[in-house]
Amino acid sequence: MTRIKSSAAMVLILGAGLLVSGCQSNRMAALDPGVPPAPLPSTPLEPVQTGQLPPVDGQGQSTMPGQAGQQPGQQDVASLDPNSAPLQPAQPAAAPSGAPVTREGMAGTWTVASDNPDCRIILAFTKWSGGYRAATRRCNTAELAAVTAWDVKDNKVVLVDSNGNQVASLYSSGAERYDGQTNGGKPIRFSR
Repeated sequence: MTRIKSSAAMVLILGAGLLVSGCQSNRMAALDPGVPPAPLPSTPLEPVQTGQLPPVDGQGQSTMPGQAGQQPGQQDVASLDPNSAPLQPAQPAAAPSGAPVTREGMAGTWTVASDNPDCRIILAFTKWSGGYRAATRRCNTAELAAVTAWDVKDNKVVLVDSNGNQVASLYSSGAERYDGQTNGGKPIRFSR
């Protein structure tokens, strides 16, 4: 009987040893990043130019060294009247291509020509108030940030806010490209 007890004790000790040794593997060692990368320098790599800025009223305009003067027909942004009509885009939006606009063709992620090159809109097929679910990412304009739904109406893509108000409408202007404008009159373009 003592022989059975000592054999059972030996089996238990060996089993415990195997269990503990199994916890000490090096399979996660490949995930260790090792030495972290060196920090980037906090100083500019190129020389910095200094000079006087022109006065706010536009009088006595001078250019800083290394800058070209204004070309004929250009207007200094600081001298624009804030109460004047908004500037029109340099290039007019493309004309409608006449291609039919379908919900199936619109679903997915689109790059939005905006103030941020990483601005995206995601058009989903989930039913939502005002049409189908829409969400924007990394878009800085308030109009685009307000978009929560979309739909296709009269061969146009219509973007809607959470109150059901139309924010923008776009039409097909080529393969994988849609142009239009917001209700505020700003041009808007989707592409992928």
